[in-house]
Amino acid sequence: MKQTILFYFLMIVFLTGCSNFFTSSLDQKTLASIKIGSAPGEIQIEPEDTSYLSEDDESNDATIKAKDEKSKDSKKRIRLDDNALKTLTFKVSVWQNKIIVADNNFKRLQVFDDDGSLKLLIGSIDTKDNNEKKSYKEANFNFNVIGSFTMDNDNNIYVQNRLMTKNSAGESDFLPSYILVFNKNGELQYTMGKSGTSDIPFFYIEKLFIDSDERLFVLSRSFNTWELIRFNKKKRDLYENFSKLNLVETEGKNTYKGIIENIEIYESGNGVIISVAYYSDVRFKYRKLYEFSLEKGEIVREITNIDDPKNVLFNIVDDKILYFWNIEGKETKFMLVNMNGSIINNIKIEFDRNNIFSKIIHDESGVIYSYHVNDDRLKIFAWK
Repeated sequence: MKQTILFYFLMIVFLTGCSNFFTSSLDQKTLASIKIGSAPGEIQIEPEDTSYLSEDDESNDATIKAKDEKSKDSKKRIRLDDNALKTLTFKVSVWQNKIIVADNNFKRLQVFDDDGSLKLLIGSIDTKDNNEKKSYKEANFNFNVIGSFTMDNDNNIYVQNRLMTKNSAGESDFLPSYILVFNKNGELQYTMGKSGTSDIPFFYIEKLFIDSDERLFVLSRSFNTWELIRFNKKKRDLYENFSKLNLVETEGKNTYKGIIENIEIYESGNGVIISVAYYSDVRFKYRKLYEFSLEKGEIVREITNIDDPKNVLFNIVDDKILYFWNIEGKETKFMLVNMNGSIINNIKIEFDRNNIFSKIIHDESGVIYSYHVNDDRLKIFAWK
């Protein structure tokens, strides 16, 4: 009898999902520790203009936290850009164990090995040091404002260069941008706009992505309009405008309007996952995830329906597993869901909250990383 009861209890645990019972903790590994400063191999965090300094960011993927009142008043804070697009003065990405760091204070892009040693610097080069023997490669280039960036298997680097001017009031305006393609030595190969050439620029770019066939995807967003362009080298071979989707649902006399909040691209490049939040006026009702076929140009199925507003889509791994934010208090968790909409696991990462700034990211294979500003270092961790 006891065995029968135990069997049915275990079945209930399994069928109700593991979200309420099991959470796997990921182990932290220090990937790199980069000194804050101006020299090559360092990154400048302190903004020159303190009027850009932001208040605490309440979003799931970025936390700005002053350790005490003294540090809160110091200049060593993080700023948003002029349009409050949550683009920091610096940005970190990881690709095949290479760490790419954009530094918009010094207008440069640096590539580090996974031990933190500098391998490539693209930006303004101090010609006085040209006679010195260096352990890294460098290429002279004048960036405007570095936005999104990524890398392919040949170590070519794709960088969004955002043009910026001052308006009549003396405020900064972000103008359309272009994608610059550099080879592994930092040499500029070509410049791309929306058509594949440099004639038509991009506007706000949400992300750059390289699929398993080495094709470049450019996801752009303007208010509630989302566009996706795919390039095979310099040739544009796909364009999709997701504003054509009819994201309205009715329940009885109630009508809910859907707003796209995130789009994740399949590694295969054949489709995307669209996360849509539905609202009754301004009140969140639920979130739905759809599979969109780029070959058919339409939604092919609904994957899951989520009622909890905190479960925001974070990433898709191996085109099979969806990662959702599952923040609970000070705990950073992720809920893992398969493509049938079933919860298969929960994971969490635990890091020191006593940082000036923290952000959680992922690489092309789905490995989770975090980077943190604390005192005089930018520290990067891998979570496995």
